[in-house]
Amino acid sequence: MGLFYKISDKKLLKDRNNLFKEVGLPLLESNGFEKRPFKTSWFGEYYSGIKGYIYTYGRISENSYFEYINIYITKGDEYIKVFLNIFNLSPKLSSINELNECEGINFGIPPNTITKMRLRSDDYKGPPLFYMLFLPEHKVGSYYTKKGYEAEINKLKKLIKSDMENIDSFVKKWHELHKPNITDWEGNIISSESSQ
Repeated sequence: MGLFYKISDKKLLKDRNNLFKEVGLPLLESNGFEKRPFKTSWFGEYYSGIKGYIYTYGRISENSYFEYINIYITKGDEYIKVFLNIFNLSPKLSSINELNECEGINFGIPPNTITKMRLRSDDYKGPPLFYMLFLPEHKVGSYYTKKGYEAEINKLKKLIKSDMENIDSFVKKWHELHKPNITDWEGNIISSESSQ
């Protein structure tokens, strides 16, 4: 028996996924995001060399931008990775449901991924060492006991809850860092704006 409490990769994966399903997904939906905007969108468990979960959401903003969120929870990792990207679709959408028959694959590959922002990682300004040491991340931190592990899960749950409730603050940060590419509904770039 080891000196410190150790969680299996399987349990860590299950706990992070359950946590996000419990608090993250409902809050994204209450903020107007809809699941599986494309016919090829992932939503739930997947196997691709590594077991994990992918959740895909999208919404149309008041200024008609397509706001696209992907969540990755993978085995062998301590993070819940939440990515945001924003596009200016042409022609404009009247409803996100108009994307349901589109592939959407191009939104997740270069050059569109150049403007992809990982929440609590890519949105900080200043020296990386500062935010890596002092600012909270979407991860299970260090623990040495079962009680310590449960405390880390609860801390992550509170952070996810706060961030998904306040997703618009991350949308604002994204706009401070980037300008949306103009694409068609399949994600083919019509006009690319350089990052600021």
